[in-house]
Amino acid sequence: MLIDEFISQFKTYCQQRFPSETGTATSYTNAVKYLLEFMGSAEVTKSLILEIRSLEPDIRDADSILYVELEEFYTSTGRSSYLKKGFLKAALPVLFEFSNSIILQDDDNLILLNEVKDNQVIADFSAEHLRHELPTAENIAHSYNVRRISGTANESARKIRSGRKAEKYFISFLTSLGFVKNADFFDVANNKTYGYDIRFLDVGLEIKNIKSGTFFLSDNEIARLENTETHLILVDIDNGIWFLHNESPWLKEIISEIKKLRAYCNTYYPKLDPCDIKIILNDAISNNIVDISILTKVQVVSLLSGGN
Repeated sequence: MLIDEFISQFKTYCQQRFPSETGTATSYTNAVKYLLEFMGSAEVTKSLILEIRSLEPDIRDADSILYVELEEFYTSTGRSSYLKKGFLKAALPVLFEFSNSIILQDDDNLILLNEVKDNQVIADFSAEHLRHELPTAENIAHSYNVRRISGTANESARKIRSGRKAEKYFISFLTSLGFVKNADFFDVANNKTYGYDIRFLDVGLEIKNIKSGTFFLSDNEIARLENTETHLILVDIDNGIWFLHNESPWLKEIISEIKKLRAYCNTYYPKLDPCDIKIILNDAISNNIVDISILTKVQVVSLLSGGN
């Protein structure tokens, strides 16, 4: 749905929702309109609403990087009152309520919205629990037998939650060493400006949950790795945290093989697009990674900033 049409219907909804509150509908509508402008999308889609829902904790947190960017955007356009007077925060529940009926329209997406609440995702680091055993996996034979599985939204929520737990576990590890959040490092996983998970000093870090012995790389993540913008942090909660440099031979080979596989499919199977390729960890990676969960604060700084 185009933004203008969405905003028009949202204003009507607010007017019906708050019939006796003068100015509320207009304030909520404008606050949401400017948020959508900030998000930079020409249309209001399911994915956009879900993205805003995932960003809600940062929108409400005046100390977050996202809030600072929002404040700069609203102020630069003379609309700071919609943010500073709390209209945007107050409008968010109404936005999600309205979106449920015209954008999401199904129970599965409601499950996803209800399940993935950032402030309820907790994963505390404890050195006492570490086993330091890199999880590996075997090549998986696909089975095409009918079986009962969770719905798409339930599975998506599970993946989002497990990935966010890995990010928060790594953050807990950093703070356990004495690094200060929003000073030494920044949690930017929900910030569209960065495109990775953690900004540590001047280094971008992409966090991967590898409990299954596998992980995935998106096209954007591959591009950032190849352009030396990021490195990988492999996390298995209560086991270990490993650093994988973007120049490692193992990773370069993996990325090369992904591209070759897609090129092969493009030539011989043009109706197929292997977009999600599972990367299987094996013993060959052992000489390419460093278990940073055993390092000191000084050693972590040296390693992640390019030292030996």
